[in-house]
Amino acid sequence: MPVTLTRLMLLVLALVATPVWATSVLKLDADTLAGKAERVVRAKVSSSEARWDAARTGIWTHHTITVSETLKGDAAAATEVVTRGGVVGEIGQHVAGAGSLEVGSEYVFFLWKDTDSRWQLLGMAQGALAITQKDGADWAENSLAGLTVLDPNTLQPTANEADRQPVSLKYADLKAKVAANVAANLAAGGK
Repeated sequence: MPVTLTRLMLLVLALVATPVWATSVLKLDADTLAGKAERVVRAKVSSSEARWDAARTGIWTHHTITVSETLKGDAAAATEVVTRGGVVGEIGQHVAGAGSLEVGSEYVFFLWKDTDSRWQLLGMAQGALAITQKDGADWAENSLAGLTVLDPNTLQPTANEADRQPVSLKYADLKAKVAANVAANLAAGGK
């Protein structure tokens, strides 16, 4: 009996002491997002479907987005963006910080193309800025939910409160930042 009680207590202690998991990232500000993204679009999520990957080792949610404005790169009227995780049948996979995109909601997407030619959010959830209305203007704000922001010098969780805040700015200002980045890149001989 004492061995069983000891095991039970160890199990309870292990469950109580389990940390909350998050994905560790470096903070990407608006200028960094604009500079590193291959494609930047304003778009509405029109549908989402979770599917197994080809090896059936992970679940990806495929989001069809309807593009209303292209700020950087080439974009079709409809594009597919994938995020890690989702639910297929009775099996779910959660990836902290992957981003939660709501069907019917509008975002500014900062995208990169992976080796399988899939468009993904740059910096995970940091690469999707939800469009909202504030004070009669469109605003864009991302989420850091599920992400632990690291100090770039120490690679430890940042103590800087500003680094733990989401990117939040007027859409017109964000659009101007992306345009300035594109212009600077063209002037430097890039695309």
